[in-house]
Amino acid sequence: MKDKRDTITKLFLNFLCGSIFITIFLLITKQSLRAPSYGYLGALYVGIFEMGITFVLWLKALKLSKTTAQVSNFIYLVPFLSLVVIHFSVGEKIFTSTIIGLVFIIAGILLQQHSLNIIHHKQ
Repeated sequence: MKDKRDTITKLFLNFLCGSIFITIFLLITKQSLRAPSYGYLGALYVGIFEMGITFVLWLKALKLSKTTAQVSNFIYLVPFLSLVVIHFSVGEKIFTSTIIGLVFIIAGILLQQHSLNIIHHKQ
């Protein structure tokens, strides 16, 4: 967050450097990237949606929030949101233990927010 360069530029440079390192590794080890076309499509999907757009949105959220703690709590909710998406798109079963875990996570987030509010009011 202290780095004031453009968010998208920073991410692009990180992915570019990673690609260069992978290429160097492949050249040194003489490995190839032969894979079925659906493998490349999957890699493209992960790169764009799971690594690209989500990181940009996450960094924008961090810049817009007053504290990183406000945004950091969403990390704990993302697996459950993913599970809901997977449930409706693929039919993954959601177990009672998952719901109980979600209740504990939400309770922990609410307790943390309440504790932060008490600390801020005392200052």
